[in-house]
Amino acid sequence: MIPTSTVIAIRCYECGKMEYMSVSLFSFSGSNNVTLKCSCGYEIVKITTKKRRDFWIQYICAMCEGRHLLKVTRSQMWANEIPLDLLCDETGIEVGYLGSREKVKEKVKNQDQSLAEMADKLGFTEFFNNSSVMYEVLEHVYDIAERGKLYCNCGNQDIEVEIYPEYIELSCEKCKASGKIMADKEEDIQVVKKAWELKLTRNGFLFNKTEDYNRKY
Repeated sequence: MIPTSTVIAIRCYECGKMEYMSVSLFSFSGSNNVTLKCSCGYEIVKITTKKRRDFWIQYICAMCEGRHLLKVTRSQMWANEIPLDLLCDETGIEVGYLGSREKVKEKVKNQDQSLAEMADKLGFTEFFNNSSVMYEVLEHVYDIAERGKLYCNCGNQDIEVEIYPEYIELSCEKCKASGKIMADKEEDIQVVKKAWELKLTRNGFLFNKTEDYNRKY
């Protein structure tokens, strides 16, 4: 069987979600380019081809906020056993993958570079009051966002994030709500670790826990 479809997994620059997008060879019928959008509506990948032999993948990088271009052959695009890495040209960090759905999901799951390692590589470690606590809090907040459980009370899921030495500040551009998540003491980890949902309100955050009780910050 000759493969005629592939999957691109890439983190959206706009909303931060890891998006899985399917592309078929037949998507190029009558056209030399295909644009792929995140579920939030933001265009993050554009693929251009000439005679269906070579393909140019242009993607917006969530790491450096720039645009990168990768040229692949037809066999790399559709019949590659090992997923191709979509890299950030500025940092060399993997920001996405191209390949079969199963292989790409496995690559994402087993990605061997943690948030802490990436931050250390970029020289951010000394910026934080307690880097180990900050990294762990960020990991938990990221996991909550990945499940679609980080959002504003107004319904907006496009939450802005700013990181400071001892806390993370999240804000909603739509209604101007904002809140801080502390990240410099061990107990700060437990607060976020117990939460399965973070709801931003004008009075801060509601940390919704599995025990169904809320705590405002």
